[in-house]
Amino acid sequence: MKFCTQASVALSADGVHWVLLNASPDLRAQVTATHALHPRDGLRDSPIETVVLTGGEIDQVAGLLDMRERQAFTVCGTAETLGMLRDNPMFDVLAPDLVKRRTVPLGDRFVPAAGLEAELFAVPGKVPLYLERGEPEIGGETGANVGIEIVAGAVRLAYVPGAAAVPPALKARLARADIVLFDGTLYSDDEMIRTGTGQKTGRRMGHMPIEGPDGSLAALDGLSARRIYIHINNTNPILVDGSPERRTVEAAGWEVAADGMEIVL
Repeated sequence: MKFCTQASVALSADGVHWVLLNASPDLRAQVTATHALHPRDGLRDSPIETVVLTGGEIDQVAGLLDMRERQAFTVCGTAETLGMLRDNPMFDVLAPDLVKRRTVPLGDRFVPAAGLEAELFAVPGKVPLYLERGEPEIGGETGANVGIEIVAGAVRLAYVPGAAAVPPALKARLARADIVLFDGTLYSDDEMIRTGTGQKTGRRMGHMPIEGPDGSLAALDGLSARRIYIHINNTNPILVDGSPERRTVEAAGWEVAADGMEIVL
């Protein structure tokens, strides 16, 4: 069994300038365990230049509070996501003279760090749990839940940590990627209910399950990219080496992300 911290990804084209995809609540431990992200020079130094957010959920933004020690960096996100930060005064601890907030419209190309180009794209999802009022819309495609496409030279990566569905346009985009990091939150839709760890289905939480005719394993069948499940809940049996569920995803050509996993392209 592997117990994984929450999902953040660090990217660099040159090993010097780094970009984070989301800032998880476990960020301090993740940075401590990753030598490339350690300070190099000065009292308040960090090689992390940019944090790109896919939404405003707690597991996507809480780690920003660990980056408040007066080092310069930029937070990039959609207007909806940055609006969530703006409306929560806790994030005012990020000194505005050092921490820039850059609104990135969907579909616009931007450079988060040297040698990298990025684009945000809408993914079916919902608003963060703490903003739900009554029954939220599930599966809407807005700037509140997005994926990130990163291009470095001829290599293309797609990062989708939360998806309620895979419509044709999303599958077409993923088909262009060399590597896909995709939402592996739950193996079965009722997993948290059956295990007594929650009262909602995965789809109600905005996460399609892996299994089933309308799960992500079937929806993304045929992709030629290297495929890795990420953002995996600790109830998900694919975390167990040798489990039937782990064997199923591996037989379909998928890998399972783990803490410290390094991908060189």
